Amino acid sequence: MAAELVGGAFLSASLQVLFDKMSSGDVLDFIRRKKLDDSFLKKLKIKLLSANSVLNDAEEKQIKNRAVREWLAELKEAICYAEDLMDEIDSEALRCQIDGESGSSSHQVLNLISTSFTAFNKHAVDLKMEEILDRLEFILQQKDFLGLKVGVLNTPTRRTPATSLVEESGVYGRDDDKKAVLDLLLSDEVDSNKVSVIPIVGMGGIGKTTLAQLIYNDDEVQERFDIKAWACVSDDFDVFRITKIILESITCQTCDITDLNRLQERLKQVLMGNKFLFVLDDVWNENYIEWDTLKSPFEFGEPGSKIIVTTRSEKIANMMQSVLNYRLQVMSEDDSWLLFAKHAFGNVETGAHPELEGIGRDIVRKCKGVPLAVKALGGLLRSEQNPQEWERLLKNDIWESSGKELNILPELWLSYYHLPTHLKRCFAYCSIFPKDYNFLEHEIILLWMGENLLEPHKSKTAEEVGKEYFKDLLSRSLFHYTQRSYVTMHDLVNDLAKFVSGESCLRLNDNFLEVQSKSARHLSCLRYNLCDIGNLENICNTKVLRTLLLDKWNKVNGRHLITPEQLRSMQYLRVLSPPKELFVEEGPFVTKFLNSIGSLKLLRFLDFSFSEIEKVPNAICTLYNLQILRLRLCEKLTGLPNSIGNLRCLRYLDLSYTNVEVLPDTICNLHNLHSLELLGCCKLIRLPTNMARLSNLRRLNIGLTNLREMPPRMSSLKCLQKLTDFVVGKNCGSNIKELGELKDLRGYIDITGLENVTNVDDAFLANLKGKKGITKMLLEWTGDIDDSQKAREVLDRLEPQRNLEKLSIKRYGGTSFPDWVGYHSFSRMKVVELSYCKNCYQLPPLGQLPSLKELDIAGFPMVERIGEEFYFNGSSSVIKPFKSLEILKFSDMRQWKEWLLIRGREANPIFSHLKELKFSGSSKLNEACLPDYLPSLTSLEISANSQLVASLPRCHYPSLGILKIEDCPEVKTFPRGRLPSNIHTLVIKRFENLVTLLEEGWPSNLQSLQISSCLKLFSQPMHWNLQMLTSLTSLLISGVDEKLASFPEEGQLPTTLTSLELVLFPNLKSLNGKAFQHLSCLQHLKISLCPELDCLPEGLPASLSLLDISNCPLLSQSCRGKDWPKIAHIPRVYIDHPYSDFSGMDMSLSCKNFEVVRSVFKPVQDIRQLGLLVKLESNT
Repeated sequence: MAAELVGGAFLSASLQVLFDKMSSGDVLDFIRRKKLDDSFLKKLKIKLLSANSVLNDAEEKQIKNRAVREWLAELKEAICYAEDLMDEIDSEALRCQIDGESGSSSHQVLNLISTSFTAFNKHAVDLKMEEILDRLEFILQQKDFLGLKVGVLNTPTRRTPATSLVEESGVYGRDDDKKAVLDLLLSDEVDSNKVSVIPIVGMGGIGKTTLAQLIYNDDEVQERFDIKAWACVSDDFDVFRITKIILESITCQTCDITDLNRLQERLKQVLMGNKFLFVLDDVWNENYIEWDTLKSPFEFGEPGSKIIVTTRSEKIANMMQSVLNYRLQVMSEDDSWLLFAKHAFGNVETGAHPELEGIGRDIVRKCKGVPLAVKALGGLLRSEQNPQEWERLLKNDIWESSGKELNILPELWLSYYHLPTHLKRCFAYCSIFPKDYNFLEHEIILLWMGENLLEPHKSKTAEEVGKEYFKDLLSRSLFHYTQRSYVTMHDLVNDLAKFVSGESCLRLNDNFLEVQSKSARHLSCLRYNLCDIGNLENICNTKVLRTLLLDKWNKVNGRHLITPEQLRSMQYLRVLSPPKELFVEEGPFVTKFLNSIGSLKLLRFLDFSFSEIEKVPNAICTLYNLQILRLRLCEKLTGLPNSIGNLRCLRYLDLSYTNVEVLPDTICNLHNLHSLELLGCCKLIRLPTNMARLSNLRRLNIGLTNLREMPPRMSSLKCLQKLTDFVVGKNCGSNIKELGELKDLRGYIDITGLENVTNVDDAFLANLKGKKGITKMLLEWTGDIDDSQKAREVLDRLEPQRNLEKLSIKRYGGTSFPDWVGYHSFSRMKVVELSYCKNCYQLPPLGQLPSLKELDIAGFPMVERIGEEFYFNGSSSVIKPFKSLEILKFSDMRQWKEWLLIRGREANPIFSHLKELKFSGSSKLNEACLPDYLPSLTSLEISANSQLVASLPRCHYPSLGILKIEDCPEVKTFPRGRLPSNIHTLVIKRFENLVTLLEEGWPSNLQSLQISSCLKLFSQPMHWNLQMLTSLTSLLISGVDEKLASFPEEGQLPTTLTSLELVLFPNLKSLNGKAFQHLSCLQHLKISLCPELDCLPEGLPASLSLLDISNCPLLSQSCRGKDWPKIAHIPRVYIDHPYSDFSGMDMSLSCKNFEVVRSVFKPVQDIRQLGLLVKLESNT
């Protein structure tokens, strides 16, 4: 039903795109030249305008009227067919244009293009035109019978306005959020404004209003504020209405004033002399003028007055805020269960229905921490005790339950309703991604480009428009970031996208057999659990597909997911990502498949990334509509054909991490190319000589290549905005002064090869000081430096613009730094990295940088003392140096002996904001140089300096939680003296002679302990004495070379452990069952890289909820066979799971251990293990 129910919700956006295509000059000229029926476009537009006029009424009536739903579905189909025909005409017009531009000089190319595509058939096009008009005519005749009216305004389903009342006992898991917002609310030093605005931001249903209610009714809030008022704003931001609500709430009287000016004057009088708290709940307004008008009387309240705003939009929050936004996160699974149980079971104990509890917990997991969904589903099941009904709800989409008066649908539907028209199609398209699928910002933008979903803009590129769209969806909480810059959608938001796209987007998974849709336009298979292709042929025979994303599998049960013949029939494909395993097939099949791709004349996006393609065939280079070609991480690709220059419309070419050695000169014919991605092409040593001809190039990513110099006339690339690297060469063509003409550079740039600057004035002509868009910069000398004075003069002339945020200087050969390094006017400088400056004998005055948060100093072999010059220069007006510093790292300072620490009072000490401190490779630094008081320090790392370790007991670090100590061969017993009691995580690595862990000196609150590569500690008998660590819950042990018959010894481990990880025990034969029986609290057990371990012990703790075994060949085999009864009761068992976590492994292993790692990692199972292997190889 979803397809029909909302199929028309974004039809108006599709119609506008279609109108734009119909009015294109190229299309109109082509129709005249080919003598097509030019009245077709006029008739089509009239009919579509007629349909558009009743869309609002149809979308409202479809909910209750099945006939209207079917009418909208038919209309959508007809519009799609019209779009396809217009794309055919537009494509043929483009081909003729290329014909005319190429002339006779490209006769061979034109023949290749002409033979690759079906000839344009005028008669067939005329027939399609008539068919589309007839179909629309029939559809439009029905609108009168259906009673559809013109000009009806569409209004969203409104929710009941939230009030300030809350049942606090029914709220779970928000104590920390409440405290954090209360701290902002009750502080009189939040900002310098008289009235502070505190936005609470989050996706629909996440609990923003509930949190505001908790705060509004807090006892301390009642005492602090003289006046309080609550206003539910919703989507109708009527200044008069909201002002009246606030005034009536304050005075508890009805107000009859009808004039806004008099109303605001009255509110002003009421507020004068009073400190107030207002809550503006559910704000959707993006108009700053409206907000400015509303808040004008608020300024007459007393200083310290506060306004809490709840909104889904980061953009709105930023517009209204005066302090940082508070982004509300999802609830924990445990808290979600408590909320669900309250509404599903009422006052009845959950134990009374054991058959329902397991299903209920699965339903809670499905809600992914959104309290509105948890509460609604719990309420839906409150009077239902049939387990089958619970199972049905678990298996169904949450949206399919909306017929039972769930309020999830209208809550999240508002997020979609309030999207601008151009964003609705882009958001709906995201339903092509499975739940929990992580994608990158630029990936979704490229897909939008491929589907032509981005509106053209006169002064912006498609990529820039896409970035704005993405930012807007992110701001509205429809996207959110996960780890490492990946983006995903919450499951409920994903359901929403699927709901609004209907059957136009299909995702293949184990349940795809239930769906057989002829109306599908976008098809994806992005999960690896496909077990049977069943009736997939019926879907792949759908000739109207526009998107086909097949991530990995080429075959299932010996059958191809898609054949070359099926692919050739998909003449309307715009976006194609072939299976990654395609190129392991026999040659003839691959050749046919690639030739089929070459026949897809409308194709705009083609992605071969991560595949084993060895060369790009000429057939691909005939795709004259192709705009995006991705060949990322195709390791067998060593070059491109000369015919690549035929892709005249190509805008984006990604060759990152390929083995391309040379780029053909014909690549310089791609005049529409905007982005050239060459990141990680380590075999690439030069760029084509005529790169300057790429006049529209905006992004050139050449990071991690081995370019020896830049091509000539780089200064001609006037449109260039992103240049990751500039390699200064010895030839005049790669002179650093070429940078001077590139005025629009922005983001980061690495300038290397500075030893090749022959004339120091050329460095000045690079005009780095004038490049206002550059925010991050690396300046690096990569060769021998004979003249330290010249190096200083070059660096002096490379002074960047004052808004720089990050500065890195590597292998600088001067004896001291020029004055601009560390100058206080670099007020936005947050990160400074200075490394391997072998001639420098002192550090620059970096303490003057007011915003510096992170400082990394490495490889200064001439520095013996760090003194006052590190904090100030002679004319400095800075009162407190390093006032913002949070991270400080020193490494490879072999001669460093003394550090002058400016003493400050405890009320205002030096480094008062420092959170992380690291010493590595500074073995001569004496123990007196460790700061004795760092109030904000949370993490301390000391490597290869036992003197500093010994001085820890005298230090006062009240916030220290993490202590890492490495490479202290002198230490035989640990700890030496009492460690700070607040440490909760302790890591000990590579203590070669450590034999005993003492009973005394451990932090009383220690919760997590990691012991890596401490070989003698495991000699018999073991002297651990860990039993007294009554707070210890997590223990990781790795890198044990000893031949252990059994591990651990009975009684050696604390009984409080909930997590135990054993990593890299190459000689471990068995686990001691008796020792494990004492671990009655153990929940998580992870075992990896133990190749000799062949079985699990009897009697594993009943408390175990997770068992993770990876890269233990014998044990894995045993667990799948004879040992399975021992572990069958454990809820989660992972055996060689592809995403096992190796974060606790010691990466600097002995060669002996490395061989063990290498043997168990063959074959490499996934990209994360490949990354680990690379790390291991680089450290041996």
